[in-house]
Amino acid sequence: MSLKKRHIGSRIAGIGVGVTLMVLGLQAPASAAVTITALSPTTGPDDCVVVVTGTGFKDFPEDQMDVDFINAGDASSPNAADFLVIDDVTIWAVVPGGTDPGVSYTVRVTNPANAPAGITSTATFLNTTSSGGCAPTITSFAPTCAAVGDVVVITGTNLINTAFEGGEVRFSPYADAQVADHSVPDVDDVTSLSVVVPSGSGDGPIQVSTDVGSAVFSSTNFLTPPPDCVAPTGHTRSITLKLKKNGKASGVVSSTETTPFTACVSAVPVKIQRKAKGGGWKSAGSATTSDTGSYSHKAKGKPGKDRALAPATSGGTPAADCLKAKSATRTIK
Repeated sequence: MSLKKRHIGSRIAGIGVGVTLMVLGLQAPASAAVTITALSPTTGPDDCVVVVTGTGFKDFPEDQMDVDFINAGDASSPNAADFLVIDDVTIWAVVPGGTDPGVSYTVRVTNPANAPAGITSTATFLNTTSSGGCAPTITSFAPTCAAVGDVVVITGTNLINTAFEGGEVRFSPYADAQVADHSVPDVDDVTSLSVVVPSGSGDGPIQVSTDVGSAVFSSTNFLTPPPDCVAPTGHTRSITLKLKKNGKASGVVSSTETTPFTACVSAVPVKIQRKAKGGGWKSAGSATTSDTGSYSHKAKGKPGKDRALAPATSGGTPAADCLKAKSATRTIK
Protein backbone atom coordinates (compact mmCIF):
# COMPACT_ATOMS: atom_id res chain seq x y z
CA MET A 1 0.00 0.00 0.00
CA SER A 2 1.38 3.38 -0.98
CA LEU A 3 2.41 6.03 1.51
CA LYS A 4 -0.11 8.17 -0.34
CA LYS A 5 -2.96 5.72 -1.05
CA ARG A 6 -6.37 7.31 -1.02
CA HIS A 7 -8.96 6.74 1.71
CA ILE A 8 -12.05 5.10 0.19
CA GLY A 9 -14.43 6.83 2.63
CA SER A 10 -13.10 10.26 1.75
CA ARG A 11 -13.16 9.40 -1.95
CA ILE A 12 -16.83 8.33 -1.75
CA ALA A 13 -17.60 11.45 0.24
CA GLY A 14 -15.99 13.57 -2.45
CA ILE A 15 -18.02 11.88 -5.18
CA GLY A 16 -21.13 12.33 -3.01
CA VAL A 17 -20.50 16.06 -2.91
CA GLY A 18 -20.30 16.08 -6.70
CA VAL A 19 -23.57 14.14 -7.01
CA THR A 20 -25.29 16.51 -4.54
CA LEU A 21 -24.21 19.50 -6.63
CA MET A 22 -25.68 17.84 -9.72
CA VAL A 23 -28.99 17.09 -7.95
CA LEU A 24 -29.25 20.70 -6.80
CA GLY A 25 -28.54 21.86 -10.32
CA LEU A 26 -25.22 23.42 -9.32
CA GLN A 27 -21.94 23.06 -11.13
CA ALA A 28 -18.59 22.05 -9.71
CA PRO A 29 -16.07 24.89 -9.84
CA ALA A 30 -14.40 25.31 -13.24
CA SER A 31 -11.02 25.19 -11.49
CA ALA A 32 -11.57 21.45 -10.90
CA ALA A 33 -10.59 20.67 -14.52
CA VAL A 34 -7.29 18.78 -14.63
CA THR A 35 -4.76 19.02 -17.46
CA ILE A 36 -1.52 17.10 -18.09
CA THR A 37 1.03 18.93 -20.20
CA ALA A 38 4.28 16.94 -19.76
CA LEU A 39 6.04 13.92 -18.27
CA SER A 40 9.70 13.84 -17.22
CA PRO A 41 11.62 11.66 -17.68
CA THR A 42 9.89 9.80 -20.50
CA THR A 43 11.87 6.53 -20.24
CA GLY A 44 12.93 4.34 -17.35
CA PRO A 45 12.22 1.16 -15.36
CA ASP A 46 9.79 0.32 -12.56
CA ASP A 47 10.37 2.57 -9.51
CA CYS A 48 11.34 5.54 -11.65
CA VAL A 49 9.89 8.76 -10.22
CA VAL A 50 8.13 10.65 -13.02
CA VAL A 51 7.33 14.35 -12.73
CA VAL A 52 3.80 14.93 -14.07
CA THR A 53 3.24 18.57 -15.01
CA GLY A 54 -0.21 20.08 -15.59
CA THR A 55 -2.89 22.07 -13.78
CA GLY A 56 -5.66 21.52 -11.26
CA PHE A 57 -3.83 18.97 -9.11
CA LYS A 58 -4.73 20.75 -5.85
CA ASP A 59 -8.44 21.20 -6.57
CA PHE A 60 -9.31 18.13 -4.49
CA PRO A 61 -7.61 16.46 -1.51
CA GLU A 62 -4.97 13.95 -2.51
CA ASP A 63 -6.88 11.03 -0.98
CA GLN A 64 -9.69 11.68 -3.48
CA MET A 65 -7.36 11.24 -6.46
CA ASP A 66 -5.87 8.37 -8.46
CA VAL A 67 -2.85 8.29 -10.74
CA ASP A 68 -2.56 5.35 -13.17
CA PHE A 69 -0.15 4.23 -15.86
CA ILE A 70 -2.20 3.05 -18.85
CA ASN A 71 -0.90 0.77 -21.58
CA ALA A 72 -1.03 3.03 -24.61
CA GLY A 73 -2.26 0.09 -26.70
CA ASP A 74 -4.65 -1.41 -24.15
CA ALA A 75 -6.43 0.83 -21.64
CA SER A 76 -8.32 -2.05 -20.02
CA SER A 77 -5.71 -2.78 -17.32
CA PRO A 78 -4.58 0.40 -15.53
CA ASN A 79 -1.58 0.20 -13.21
CA ALA A 80 -2.14 2.24 -10.03
CA ALA A 81 0.85 4.38 -9.08
CA ASP A 82 2.04 5.72 -5.76
CA PHE A 83 2.12 9.50 -6.05
CA LEU A 84 2.62 12.75 -4.19
CA VAL A 85 0.95 16.02 -5.13
CA ILE A 86 3.64 18.68 -4.84
CA ASP A 87 1.58 21.69 -5.88
CA ASP A 88 -1.23 22.62 -8.26
CA VAL A 89 0.95 21.98 -11.31
CA THR A 90 3.21 19.13 -10.18
CA ILE A 91 2.77 15.48 -9.19
CA TRP A 92 5.54 12.96 -8.50
CA ALA A 93 4.42 9.49 -9.59
CA VAL A 94 6.31 6.19 -9.20
CA VAL A 95 6.27 3.84 -12.20
CA PRO A 96 4.38 0.86 -10.73
CA GLY A 97 5.37 -2.79 -10.82
CA GLY A 98 3.44 -4.71 -13.46
CA THR A 99 4.35 -2.36 -16.27
CA ASP A 100 6.20 -4.17 -19.05
CA PRO A 101 9.59 -3.29 -20.56
CA GLY A 102 9.34 -2.06 -24.12
CA VAL A 103 5.74 -0.87 -23.67
CA SER A 104 4.65 2.78 -23.73
CA TYR A 105 2.25 4.09 -21.11
CA THR A 106 0.17 7.21 -20.76
CA VAL A 107 -0.51 8.71 -17.33
CA ARG A 108 -4.08 9.27 -16.13
CA VAL A 109 -5.11 11.54 -13.26
CA THR A 110 -8.61 11.08 -11.84
CA ASN A 111 -10.43 13.18 -9.22
CA PRO A 112 -14.14 13.60 -8.35
CA ALA A 113 -14.53 16.32 -10.97
CA ASN A 114 -13.42 14.13 -13.89
CA ALA A 115 -14.27 10.62 -12.64
CA PRO A 116 -14.60 7.98 -13.93
CA ALA A 117 -12.76 8.67 -17.21
CA GLY A 118 -9.99 10.82 -15.74
CA ILE A 119 -7.60 13.02 -17.71
CA THR A 120 -4.93 11.16 -19.71
CA SER A 121 -1.61 12.53 -20.92
CA THR A 122 -0.80 12.70 -24.61
CA ALA A 123 2.88 12.23 -23.75
CA THR A 124 3.95 8.63 -23.14
CA PHE A 125 6.40 6.94 -20.81
CA LEU A 126 8.42 4.02 -22.23
CA ASN A 127 9.23 1.30 -19.68
CA THR A 128 12.83 0.07 -20.03
CA THR A 129 14.98 -2.60 -18.42
CA SER A 130 17.81 -0.08 -18.04
CA SER A 131 17.72 3.17 -16.10
CA GLY A 132 16.95 5.02 -19.34
CA GLY A 133 16.21 8.69 -18.89
CA CYS A 134 15.62 8.09 -15.18
CA ALA A 135 19.30 7.79 -14.27
CA PRO A 136 20.35 10.40 -11.70
CA THR A 137 22.71 13.15 -12.79
CA ILE A 138 24.84 15.67 -10.88
CA THR A 139 25.40 19.00 -12.59
CA SER A 140 26.97 20.89 -9.68
CA PHE A 141 27.31 21.14 -5.91
CA ALA A 142 27.98 24.00 -3.51
CA PRO A 143 30.12 24.70 -1.69
CA THR A 144 32.82 22.76 -3.53
CA CYS A 145 34.96 22.59 -0.40
CA ALA A 146 33.65 22.09 3.14
CA ALA A 147 34.33 20.44 6.48
CA VAL A 148 32.56 17.58 8.29
CA GLY A 149 29.16 18.79 9.50
CA ASP A 150 28.78 21.45 6.82
CA VAL A 151 25.78 21.41 4.46
CA VAL A 152 26.33 20.76 0.75
CA VAL A 153 23.57 21.32 -1.84
CA ILE A 154 23.71 18.99 -4.85
CA THR A 155 21.98 20.00 -8.09
CA GLY A 156 21.04 17.57 -10.87
CA THR A 157 18.13 15.46 -12.16
CA ASN A 158 16.22 12.34 -11.02
CA LEU A 159 17.51 12.63 -7.45
CA ILE A 160 14.41 11.23 -5.65
CA ASN A 161 13.63 7.68 -4.46
CA THR A 162 10.27 5.88 -4.51
CA ALA A 163 9.55 7.07 -0.94
CA PHE A 164 9.74 10.62 -2.34
CA GLU A 165 12.92 11.20 -0.37
CA GLY A 166 16.35 12.19 -1.64
CA GLY A 167 18.62 9.49 -3.05
CA GLU A 168 21.54 8.06 -1.10
CA VAL A 169 24.58 10.36 -1.11
CA ARG A 170 28.09 9.12 -0.36
CA PHE A 171 31.33 11.02 -0.04
CA SER A 172 34.81 9.57 -0.68
CA PRO A 173 35.89 6.85 0.25
CA TYR A 174 32.21 5.73 -0.18
CA ALA A 175 32.01 3.37 2.80
CA ASP A 176 28.85 3.10 4.89
CA ALA A 177 30.32 5.66 7.28
CA GLN A 178 30.37 8.20 4.44
CA VAL A 179 26.62 7.96 3.70
CA ALA A 180 25.41 11.53 4.21
CA ASP A 181 22.41 12.54 6.28
CA HIS A 182 19.94 14.76 4.48
CA SER A 183 19.93 18.09 6.30
CA VAL A 184 16.21 18.73 5.95
CA PRO A 185 14.59 15.80 4.08
CA ASP A 186 11.50 17.69 3.00
CA VAL A 187 13.74 20.20 1.22
CA ASP A 188 14.96 17.47 -1.17
CA ASP A 189 13.66 17.68 -4.71
CA VAL A 190 14.09 15.81 -7.99
CA THR A 191 16.67 18.45 -8.93
CA SER A 192 18.25 19.29 -5.56
CA LEU A 193 19.52 17.49 -2.44
CA SER A 194 20.72 19.09 0.79
CA VAL A 195 23.12 16.88 2.77
CA VAL A 196 25.57 17.06 5.67
CA VAL A 197 29.23 16.13 5.05
CA PRO A 198 29.78 12.89 7.04
CA SER A 199 32.71 12.04 9.30
CA GLY A 200 35.73 10.51 7.56
CA SER A 201 35.04 12.14 4.20
CA GLY A 202 37.96 12.88 1.92
CA ASP A 203 38.64 14.52 -1.41
CA GLY A 204 36.83 12.96 -4.35
CA PRO A 205 33.63 12.98 -6.44
CA ILE A 206 30.22 12.88 -4.75
CA GLN A 207 28.08 9.78 -5.44
CA VAL A 208 24.27 9.72 -5.66
CA SER A 209 22.23 6.48 -5.94
CA THR A 210 18.48 6.02 -6.43
CA ASP A 211 15.98 3.15 -6.57
CA VAL A 212 16.42 2.65 -10.30
CA GLY A 213 19.64 0.78 -9.52
CA SER A 214 22.07 3.32 -10.90
CA ALA A 215 24.69 5.49 -9.25
CA VAL A 216 26.35 8.62 -10.56
CA PHE A 217 29.55 10.41 -9.56
CA SER A 218 30.09 14.16 -9.87
CA SER A 219 32.52 15.17 -12.62
CA THR A 220 34.50 17.34 -10.19
CA ASN A 221 36.01 16.54 -6.81
CA PHE A 222 34.57 17.66 -3.51
CA LEU A 223 37.41 18.92 -1.28
CA THR A 224 37.86 18.73 2.48
CA PRO A 225 40.33 20.51 4.77
CA PRO A 226 43.15 20.61 5.46
CA PRO A 227 44.54 22.30 3.41
CA ASP A 228 42.12 22.48 0.49
CA CYS A 229 39.52 24.69 2.15
CA VAL A 230 42.01 27.07 3.68
CA ALA A 231 41.92 30.36 1.83
CA PRO A 232 45.34 31.59 0.69
CA THR A 233 46.72 34.43 2.76
CA GLY A 234 48.71 37.37 1.44
CA HIS A 235 48.44 40.57 -0.54
CA THR A 236 46.66 40.62 -3.89
CA ARG A 237 48.27 41.98 -7.04
CA SER A 238 48.01 41.99 -10.82
CA ILE A 239 50.41 41.68 -13.74
CA THR A 240 50.21 43.00 -17.29
CA LEU A 241 51.92 41.73 -20.45
CA LYS A 242 52.73 43.48 -23.74
CA LEU A 243 54.29 41.65 -26.68
CA LYS A 244 56.07 42.94 -29.76
CA LYS A 245 56.67 41.01 -32.96
CA ASN A 246 60.42 41.10 -32.30
CA GLY A 247 59.80 38.98 -29.16
CA LYS A 248 60.11 41.70 -26.51
CA ALA A 249 57.83 41.11 -23.53
CA SER A 250 57.16 43.82 -20.97
CA GLY A 251 54.70 44.71 -18.27
CA VAL A 252 54.08 45.83 -14.71
CA VAL A 253 53.32 44.05 -11.45
CA SER A 254 50.95 46.15 -9.32
CA SER A 255 49.32 45.94 -5.91
CA THR A 256 45.52 45.79 -6.23
CA GLU A 257 44.78 46.78 -2.65
CA THR A 258 43.30 50.14 -1.62
CA THR A 259 46.49 50.93 0.22
CA PRO A 260 49.15 49.53 -2.14
CA PHE A 261 51.52 47.02 -0.56
CA THR A 262 54.66 48.01 -2.47
CA ALA A 263 56.76 45.16 -1.08
CA CYS A 264 54.84 42.84 -3.45
CA VAL A 265 55.81 44.66 -6.65
CA SER A 266 59.58 44.99 -6.51
CA ALA A 267 62.15 42.26 -7.20
CA VAL A 268 59.43 39.86 -8.40
CA PRO A 269 60.77 36.88 -10.43
CA VAL A 270 58.32 37.11 -13.36
CA LYS A 271 57.96 34.03 -15.58
CA ILE A 272 57.11 34.31 -19.30
CA GLN A 273 55.28 31.23 -20.58
CA ARG A 274 54.29 30.08 -24.06
CA LYS A 275 51.35 27.87 -25.01
CA ALA A 276 52.62 24.45 -26.09
CA LYS A 277 51.16 22.42 -28.97
CA GLY A 278 49.95 19.80 -26.48
CA GLY A 279 47.84 22.39 -24.68
CA GLY A 280 50.05 23.08 -21.65
CA TRP A 281 52.43 25.98 -20.96
CA LYS A 282 56.24 25.93 -21.21
CA SER A 283 58.85 28.43 -20.06
CA ALA A 284 59.84 31.13 -22.56
CA GLY A 285 62.02 33.21 -20.27
CA SER A 286 62.07 35.19 -17.04
CA ALA A 287 62.65 38.71 -15.75
CA THR A 288 62.85 40.52 -12.43
CA THR A 289 60.78 43.62 -11.69
CA SER A 290 62.21 46.98 -10.79
CA ASP A 291 61.38 48.88 -7.61
CA THR A 292 58.25 50.20 -9.34
CA GLY A 293 57.16 46.75 -10.60
CA SER A 294 58.11 47.06 -14.28
CA TYR A 295 59.90 44.27 -16.16
CA SER A 296 61.02 43.37 -19.68
CA HIS A 297 62.40 40.33 -21.47
CA LYS A 298 63.73 39.85 -25.01
CA ALA A 299 63.30 36.56 -26.83
CA LYS A 300 62.91 35.37 -30.42
CA GLY A 301 59.72 36.62 -31.97
CA LYS A 302 57.71 33.52 -32.79
CA PRO A 303 54.00 33.28 -33.54
CA GLY A 304 52.05 31.94 -30.56
CA LYS A 305 50.29 32.71 -27.29
CA ASP A 306 52.18 33.96 -24.24
CA ARG A 307 51.37 34.89 -20.67
CA ALA A 308 53.24 36.25 -17.64
CA LEU A 309 53.15 34.92 -14.08
CA ALA A 310 54.11 36.57 -10.82
CA PRO A 311 54.56 33.60 -8.44
CA ALA A 312 53.44 33.68 -4.83
CA THR A 313 56.22 34.80 -2.52
CA SER A 314 56.73 34.72 1.23
CA GLY A 315 57.62 37.82 3.14
CA GLY A 316 58.51 35.87 6.28
CA THR A 317 55.08 36.21 7.89
CA PRO A 318 51.52 35.71 6.55
CA ALA A 319 50.99 39.46 6.79
CA ALA A 320 53.86 40.03 4.34
CA ASP A 321 53.06 37.22 1.85
CA CYS A 322 52.24 38.05 -1.78
CA LEU A 323 49.65 36.07 -3.77
CA LYS A 324 50.20 34.73 -7.27
CA ALA A 325 49.13 36.83 -10.25
CA LYS A 326 48.61 35.86 -13.90
CA SER A 327 48.33 38.15 -16.93
CA ALA A 328 45.86 37.88 -19.78
CA THR A 329 47.07 35.80 -22.74
CA ARG A 330 48.72 37.75 -25.54
CA THR A 331 49.36 36.53 -29.11
CA ILE A 332 52.14 37.13 -31.63
CA LYS A 333 50.87 36.51 -35.16
